[in-house]
Amino acid sequence: MKYTSRSWIRIVLWCAYLTADWVATVALGVTSNNLGDVMEGIGKDGSHSESIQLTAFWAPFLLLHLGVPDTITAYAMEDNELWLRHSLGLGVQTGVALYIFLIAWTGSQLSILYILIICAGIIKYRERTWVLRSASNGQFRESKLISPKPDPNYSKFMREYTLKRFEGFHVIASHVIETQVVNIPIPLVENNSIPDATELVKAYDLFQIFKRLFVDLILCFDDRKKSQYFFKEISFDKAFKVIEIELGLIFDMLYTKATIIHSFLGWGLRILSFSFTSNALALFSVIDMHSFSSIDLILTFLLLSVAILLEIYAHLLQLSSDRTDTWLSRRAITSVPRAIIHLAITCLQLPK
Repeated sequence: MKYTSRSWIRIVLWCAYLTADWVATVALGVTSNNLGDVMEGIGKDGSHSESIQLTAFWAPFLLLHLGVPDTITAYAMEDNELWLRHSLGLGVQTGVALYIFLIAWTGSQLSILYILIICAGIIKYRERTWVLRSASNGQFRESKLISPKPDPNYSKFMREYTLKRFEGFHVIASHVIETQVVNIPIPLVENNSIPDATELVKAYDLFQIFKRLFVDLILCFDDRKKSQYFFKEISFDKAFKVIEIELGLIFDMLYTKATIIHSFLGWGLRILSFSFTSNALALFSVIDMHSFSSIDLILTFLLLSVAILLEIYAHLLQLSSDRTDTWLSRRAITSVPRAIIHLAITCLQLPK
């Protein structure tokens, strides 16, 4: 959606987005409705059948699925307004997953692994809900409200206006003379390992200013004049490059998880969820598997492996994003970290 507008891609993506939540919800409902099979699996010794335990272990992976990829949280801006519905869904689906967990609990190693996956799933689903709420019109507007900033000549004008009135003059404000804009130097960021470093930094600064326009807020005097001066002093190709980067940042803010994953909290949650899934795969590999069927084991390993690969993919996209490039450019970080990032992207053939 960010790079192409082909109709068939939009239709496929739209269908996948609409059915993703439905599929996960139905799967959790079916699993919980089959809890009678769990009770039938209780043997004379009070233990559950291994197949039932493994089926219950698959339930929290649906929470990971409901968390959606980092590159899409909303298909349209109207989807952000449904954040309260997704919050309710988070509570209900987590409750169903915990219900399955309590019914299938045996105290075995598999039950412990269930806790790791359900924690990772809650983190992912909570990220999505938080981002939808942040991008909704009401919350976004409230977060961008600032104290009004008057014109630089406002105080001088009011003193003269009040003085003239006290002197008995009939004063009418009929003409406003704008002050001359002071030339503001354009910051030059030199970083040979990051193309367009100067444009990235300036685009991010302008993005912080102009995103208020998306919730019908106006720009203050200084912000408007600074942006006007900047675009007057650069060539048209650099101007369009800055606008292109800025539009990409706006898209990420409204339709992806960029708002949270590029924060310290987001990095912490990302590392935490990755450690949960990777530890679950490592521990599952060492448990006794003789009592499980081959098909169930293959499906379980597939679920764990795909979850970890998606985490790695998300990390690499995060490291190769414009926000990361901007952060590196501001701190003059050059060759070593960028070489590692580009090597990883080249090996996995990820899009920049």
